[in-house]
Amino acid sequence: MTFSPYVLFRRGTLPWNALTGLVPEQMWALLDEAGDHDRQRAVLAADLEQALHDAVPGLPVADRAAALAVRRAVHNDRPLPPVPAALPRSCRELADRWARSRERSAALRSEALACRDSELDTARKVLAEVARAPDFQAGLQLSGPDLHREVSAYAADPYDRRRKAARRRRAESTIVSYAYRVVLKPSPFGTFTEIGAHPWAGRPGGAGGRVTTTRLNLGLVAWLADALRRVDGADRLFRIRLNDSLTVDGDRVLFLRPLDRVVSARYTDLVRLLQRVLGDGGVPECELRELLPAATVDSLVKVGLCHRDLGLPDQTLRPAAAVADLVRPVLGAQHADGFERLQRIEDEFAGAGVARRAVLLGDLNDEVHRISGEPPQAEAMRAAIYEDVGTHRAPATWRPGVLAANRDGLALFQRLLPLLDDATMTKLGLYRLFTRRYGTASPPVDLLRFYEVFDALGADAAAALMTGADDPAADLIRRYRDDFYRLLQDGGLGAVDGATTVIDPRLLRDFTAGLPGGLPVWRSTAYRVQFGTEGGRTLAVVNGVTTGHGVFFSRFCDLLRRTGPNDWDLGTAVREHLHRTAPRQTDITATLGLNFNLHPRLTPYELLYPGSVARPAAEGVLTLADVAVAADPDRGRLRLISRRDGEPLDLVPLNFLYPAAAPLPYRFLCGFAPTRTYRGGLWEQTDRARPHAAPPHRPRVMLGDLVLDRRTWRIPLDELPVPDGLDGFDRWWRERGLPRTAFFRIVAPPPDGPRDVLDETRRWALEARTARLHKPHFLDVRNPFLLSVLDRQARSRPGGILLVQECLPAVEEYRDGPAAAEEFFVEHDLGGDHADG
Repeated sequence: MTFSPYVLFRRGTLPWNALTGLVPEQMWALLDEAGDHDRQRAVLAADLEQALHDAVPGLPVADRAAALAVRRAVHNDRPLPPVPAALPRSCRELADRWARSRERSAALRSEALACRDSELDTARKVLAEVARAPDFQAGLQLSGPDLHREVSAYAADPYDRRRKAARRRRAESTIVSYAYRVVLKPSPFGTFTEIGAHPWAGRPGGAGGRVTTTRLNLGLVAWLADALRRVDGADRLFRIRLNDSLTVDGDRVLFLRPLDRVVSARYTDLVRLLQRVLGDGGVPECELRELLPAATVDSLVKVGLCHRDLGLPDQTLRPAAAVADLVRPVLGAQHADGFERLQRIEDEFAGAGVARRAVLLGDLNDEVHRISGEPPQAEAMRAAIYEDVGTHRAPATWRPGVLAANRDGLALFQRLLPLLDDATMTKLGLYRLFTRRYGTASPPVDLLRFYEVFDALGADAAAALMTGADDPAADLIRRYRDDFYRLLQDGGLGAVDGATTVIDPRLLRDFTAGLPGGLPVWRSTAYRVQFGTEGGRTLAVVNGVTTGHGVFFSRFCDLLRRTGPNDWDLGTAVREHLHRTAPRQTDITATLGLNFNLHPRLTPYELLYPGSVARPAAEGVLTLADVAVAADPDRGRLRLISRRDGEPLDLVPLNFLYPAAAPLPYRFLCGFAPTRTYRGGLWEQTDRARPHAAPPHRPRVMLGDLVLDRRTWRIPLDELPVPDGLDGFDRWWRERGLPRTAFFRIVAPPPDGPRDVLDETRRWALEARTARLHKPHFLDVRNPFLLSVLDRQARSRPGGILLVQECLPAVEEYRDGPAAAEEFFVEHDLGGDHADG
């Protein structure tokens, strides 16, 4: 067992202390004092009611009605009517104390109400200052022009009385939602977050400071380049390439269309001509049209046997400049200059201030219009530029000793993960399909042939196969999974004291030792971790788990390049580690037009996805025609084999694309790769599997110093009161044992029918496009702006469930400790055979 020699971290660029003043502290001090009087008065009321009960029988008949009226007023907490003088002195003194307490409480509440508006005015000034911060402004600017415009108007004058109340509340909710996420839940988006990396045993050796990369949207540039096809002479610019998955099988050929299916056709003289003329790199379209009619060329492209494009490698970092270089000698400056201007915008954007960036975004919009010949759609321009911010400043909270001391716990948890991962069902399903068709001792089968068998199932049967329907091996996994959830929930894995479940490593080891032998192993796992302290003890809080193998480090290798010849370099560290520990690891060459799939070459091999273009002179590049599938009956899984040398390939796509959002052939390939479908914590996994058995409260889950899941509460939204602006909601919240600060999400109620795992996964992947709306929101029930966010979210999902989790690390740590949350990516490797599943 070992940790990879590199660590990635991310932290927000807004400090916690910048949000000081958003809670009306004076109002709450008055309300807390009023609450103290209320509690004291409740004790007095009990004593006074008993005293009145005892005194009434001895009163003159004429005074009894008045005494009973006093008792009713006390019981209903209303102003007292005149107290009969005939009551005993002790009783009258109790009544007087009760009345004075009530008057004092009412006065305090009135005073709290009076100071609330002034404190909210001060809080709005804080929000405006936050919104004016350059990093915050730049992040919002890339989130959308309308959003940025509305928040900027608020920041300029938060007290503008001409602004409608609804627009003011919307701007305030936007600012506060983004601000707390930047501080407490940093995710890599523009200037909201800075990304750093360093060796496991050490810190960065480069100079301090930040580095920024900005890049035009790859899909946007590709769309604009494709628009050049309308220009006269474009057939001299665009190249026709042969589909690199083309496989000759006797008198037939097979090839994979990038978006859907395998095509089988006769091996004709036309195909032989294309092989001879196009070779490996293709030719300009005009040259092929000298041999074939234009309609034939168009048909070849339409059926997918050929690709028509500029032939630029998928991993081109400055595509607009690359397009301009190709266009200028062929179509002239009038068509190349627009792409040159796009590249200048990209180059200048990183170092520009917010005001200049606004001008550049306007220029970009105009340039897109000029090149395409049509006004760009707002959605296309909302993410026209991507920005990543790197830092060379060392993190403040890195605690490798805690992880090293809990290495055995991480390894135990890692052996459990395949049981809980739905990708396991996909691997089992593909193995079952293959062995039913070819047997367990079959020689390797061409990958395209096997995909053809898979695709012939049809959508419903393929979905059933990939989710383990009617599969005895998958049913066995599900039984073990249910056993684990039951043990975790009922305390069968360790002591439960109501607030915390402490897993006994011996019990978990016994459970994992009894898992089915064919269960895949997560050899390399990436953990998202925060460090916090509690009672003098340092905890490693596991925020998430995903595949390792360098995947979630690849995106930032270009950003965090070495700054000097002797500096440590993330890309070099990842590349050397992968080549040493996984000499057969194979990436998929495909960005699919998505910026977050850009990365340098890191793995020993690449598998070229149809339609993609590899880097010039790249070594170790395989096509789908070079790959075969074989069964490994000892492990109950399939393996990819290189036809070139007969050795296995460890397919690991180094990108951030969630497979469920990709074309079917890409999803099929991911069935041979490490998982990308484990999501959520242990309790979320448990509740997803047993939705109608979820209790209202889940304890924290601990394994050594590892927090595997936070305390969690589930509250039906129809039970949630409307925030009242004072202390009613706070009191309701505390009476249910909920913490003042927490994170919340609104989730759909459990389904009435059986789960559709594939549909759930696909919806989850698509919702990732609007991740800010679905990720946890911070809540402080004494912050009126955050309560407004909660109220708006709750009203948007009627019938849903409010999922609340404890805030860990606690916010108190940011007052005198780190400025904002730091989250670390670390990789843990179990060693041995590096391939997963």
